[in-house]
Amino acid sequence: MGFGNALRRWGPGRSNGSRTVIDRQLITGLLSREPWDRAVASAGLSVELDDDGIALVEFDQPAVHHNRFTPELLERLDAVLDELKLRCAEGIVRGVMFTSAKENSFIVGVDIAAIASVPNEAAAIAAARRGQEIFQKIADLPVVTVAAINGTCLGGATEMALACTFRVVADNSSVDIGLPEVNLGFFPGFGGSQRLPRMISLERALPMILGGKAVTAARARKIGLVDAIVPSGLLLTEARRFALSPPRCRRRVALEDRSWGRFLRRWLLEGQLLGRTMMFRQARKSVLSRVGEHYPAPLEALDTVRRGLRMTLTKGLKLEAERVGQLIVSSVSCNLVEIFLSRQEARRAAHATGDIGQGDATRKVRKLGVIGAGVMGGGIAQVAAYHQIPVRLKDVVAEALTTGYQVAYQRFHERQRAGKLSSHEVSRRMALISPTLTYTGFGTADLVIESVVENLDVKRLVLSDIENVTRPDAVIATNTSSLTLSEMATSMRQPGRFVGLHFFNPVHRMPLVEVVCSEVAEADAVGCALSFVHRLGKVPVKVADSPGFLVNRVLMPYLNEALLLVESGVPTAQIDGALKRFGMPMGPLRLLDEIGLDITHHVAGRLTPVFGERLLASDVSSLMCKDGRLGKKVLSGFYRYGKGKPQPVDLGGILGGAPMSAAAPSDEEITDRCVLLMLNEACYALQENIVESAGFLDLAMVMGTGFAPFRGGILRYADAVGVALLRDRLKELSDLLGGRFEPAPLLEEVADEGHFYAS
Repeated sequence: MGFGNALRRWGPGRSNGSRTVIDRQLITGLLSREPWDRAVASAGLSVELDDDGIALVEFDQPAVHHNRFTPELLERLDAVLDELKLRCAEGIVRGVMFTSAKENSFIVGVDIAAIASVPNEAAAIAAARRGQEIFQKIADLPVVTVAAINGTCLGGATEMALACTFRVVADNSSVDIGLPEVNLGFFPGFGGSQRLPRMISLERALPMILGGKAVTAARARKIGLVDAIVPSGLLLTEARRFALSPPRCRRRVALEDRSWGRFLRRWLLEGQLLGRTMMFRQARKSVLSRVGEHYPAPLEALDTVRRGLRMTLTKGLKLEAERVGQLIVSSVSCNLVEIFLSRQEARRAAHATGDIGQGDATRKVRKLGVIGAGVMGGGIAQVAAYHQIPVRLKDVVAEALTTGYQVAYQRFHERQRAGKLSSHEVSRRMALISPTLTYTGFGTADLVIESVVENLDVKRLVLSDIENVTRPDAVIATNTSSLTLSEMATSMRQPGRFVGLHFFNPVHRMPLVEVVCSEVAEADAVGCALSFVHRLGKVPVKVADSPGFLVNRVLMPYLNEALLLVESGVPTAQIDGALKRFGMPMGPLRLLDEIGLDITHHVAGRLTPVFGERLLASDVSSLMCKDGRLGKKVLSGFYRYGKGKPQPVDLGGILGGAPMSAAAPSDEEITDRCVLLMLNEACYALQENIVESAGFLDLAMVMGTGFAPFRGGILRYADAVGVALLRDRLKELSDLLGGRFEPAPLLEEVADEGHFYAS
């Protein structure tokens, strides 16, 4: 008998001190089938009981797309579990299922805003212990419990599922199961670090806990994390079958282990002290190689898992809570959480802007046009098609169209290999990209993005052509990285519908998109651009129309100073090594190779006349370009690329044997010279209102350049070190090296006041 029959609804409780308990009168009313639908909806949690005694606990928080474990929702769940335990003892409840009413989304974890508000270590430990207690109640229920996972299942949701007897997942590509907490500077604190290794083996659990990467439904089944994959429409039916007639053997064997070879491997690695020791040693080495020592969470998680496996589960959970509590209030975690919240704020603002004027043809992009089918154009087309937006891709050269099409196919094929798309879905999405050598089909486009060469005359001509072939209400965008909208729009009849959409390369990986607004940009055009970027799953940051916009403007002094250091004879390896030790994902010279020296030389040429002494030109990039050393794309730049690790190139022949400066700079001086120029230019940009807030500036630099995330951004870094101290250091460098280090007026002002962010 299904859940459509004999439904009994349980609703929210009432507060009793710091705990939420179910009201007995409410329970009586619910069991007599009184209508509590409105109360249930406001609670975000409901319970249905069928005639066979199977209770369905359904999460459905109102007015949000995804469920999150807020403190209030956890307390409601706790109260429901207390009542379920009583009903189990009475024989009324014979099994419990947990699911979500959200489409393609189970629960995306704990509310990060709640984590950000934790005041101290003791409170963080108490919060972790509270979550553990609630999920332990699921594990202690005297009946079969089943997590019916219909979509994204992350963090605390995965930990709740681990406490269940069985896990059944829907067969759809939206299912991701993971523990991403290390990306926020801590690790699973509701039992995940202790239950997962005990369930699926140490070898399989460590990558999920230490790396924070989610697994697909197929992978989860293969490693024994879930017990069944079923068609989406049969999820509750199959989960109910598990609850009514559970498999006799509850000790799951991963599909990968169903061979003597795999069984023996697991026994040697995990059943023997020597094997476990080797595994932990290798895991530590891998963590240090991947993230270094700036991020303590993976190493703390590794040690907690190692020690926890020697204890009972109860003692292991206590250790987990203590370690997680310490990490949550650390500066690294606080900075990573703030970046995460800024990212959410940027996307939320874009979504809210996109909701204005629903129904307007300019608001929803039903068809996209892309002009220029190179790597960037092909990348934009692929991301749009992935999100099921039809794309008309144009170029004047057939070979370029082939390149763009190949770029898109390669990205889709990567998703297929990762188990995110089937071959049928790849074919269907590729069919959404329609190549052309003419402007046919652009008359129906809602948004057209030009991504042609960075040549002002060419771009003006293309923009004029787009205006002639598109609807008057269609939005026109440019993906330029160095030109301003105002100079490109001189020949446009309707500059109000023209915006900038500055994607970063590679498009499918880089989350940031700068949405550039000129002084004459219409609100509808800006809203359409923001909504479109949000739909692509990217992070839109709105910036003013100005040379270099935000990211390139702030980044260029950093890169240029590295070139000046090279010019003075400082070795490539020393410069890059110093900045990597500071926390950058790669050094500035390696980054120049990745971008392409011809591209950065062109951008610098555009910006130097504007910013004058603040961007003192170096001859290094022009000499490198003349010698054909354009970077990684030609296998030679500051490094030589081939098999194995890139090797620094001897630049003596190119630079004419530039002598080392009288006193070789220390790593600290190298870091100060590069990073403080970035800080100074960030202050100029903030002072000129290029970006709305310090938070969005830091977000853009982390998302767009990889600026050391654990530092929280360039302005949070300044706050942590001391703005006045860095201002004084800039003055010292200005006296030694010239006016480009002269502190910006805003930096002087903030140094006197104390901080960029309120304490």
